[in-house]
Amino acid sequence: MKKYIFALALALPLFAQERLIHVYKSPSCGCCGLWESYMEKNGYKISSHASDDFIKIKEKLNIKDEYQSCHTGLIDGYAIEGHVPSSAVDWLLANKPNGVIGISAPGMPMGSPGMEQGIEEKYPVILMKKDGSSEIFGYYKGDKKI
Repeated sequence: MKKYIFALALALPLFAQERLIHVYKSPSCGCCGLWESYMEKNGYKISSHASDDFIKIKEKLNIKDEYQSCHTGLIDGYAIEGHVPSSAVDWLLANKPNGVIGISAPGMPMGSPGMEQGIEEKYPVILMKKDGSSEIFGYYKGDKKI
């Protein structure tokens, strides 16, 4: 039993490293911090980068205007654009779909993680592809796929 606990203790730091999201955001945006807290509660580690130049990361990653939101996360080579639920990020990292640059909850959907204000609208979560196209991953209310 002690061997297993020791092995698990060695593996946990590696697991935490793999779940590190670098978040690029405006210094004045409060909802971005709420999304970061939500992701931390769901097992992710956050490295936050607040800068007035946060739009440049979106341009560098070729995230089209229609997929953009208030912050961009980077993890394991993928972009996480906006208030994406943790379960969708989990799926992306587990499946690593070919031709996909990341996943987005375009705009700032009411009720999405970090945007909880008593109203929950149905919103799409989109897989953004390298060729500029997209595919609906699913529709969500809050952080639940419907």
